[in-house]
Amino acid sequence: MIPKLSALLVGLALIATSCGADSADPTVAPATTTAVTDAAPTTTGTASTSGPKLRGEPAPELEFTYFSDESPGSLADFAGTPVVLNFWASWCPACIAEMPDFQAVNAALGGQVQFVGVAIQDQRELSNSLAAETGVEYTLVEDLDGSTYQSIGGFAMPTTLFINELGEIVEQHNGTLFAEELESKIRELLLTG
Repeated sequence: MIPKLSALLVGLALIATSCGADSADPTVAPATTTAVTDAAPTTTGTASTSGPKLRGEPAPELEFTYFSDESPGSLADFAGTPVVLNFWASWCPACIAEMPDFQAVNAALGGQVQFVGVAIQDQRELSNSLAAETGVEYTLVEDLDGSTYQSIGGFAMPTTLFINELGEIVEQHNGTLFAEELESKIRELLLTG
């Protein structure tokens, strides 16, 4: 009973401090990482084991709409390529803060990994404007009803999934990622071997 209560309290604390519409500080979303392992859940530190536990299994079938031409798309469009899938919104300061870093790492890696930014429950005009302001050139898609975000067990924004070339989620990171840590995770999780 105590471990479940502790896990619930940690989860509520993360939700309370995650990115929200009233947040003014871009560092409010605490960084938590969900490594996809067989280890028992932990309730200490900043590591979080909530979210997908899909070791060796394919990522959920995620569907969205492309910004570029408003056509439907899915995660299957990137089959055979490692993917960094970043969930964000124009009302999330922490999301906005990391976007230029994602673009910088995307440019530095020169196409070794497919970056996909998923705007959640946002107005298309705001999302497009923000992408232009932050210099984002990687693939942008939208999840207007939030169903894609819900399907991965998202609970804090920003949330980033690292998906290997086999289509398996190898890690879920909840919170802000800046260039150095982002590139390190990509090299460790997606570009080894």
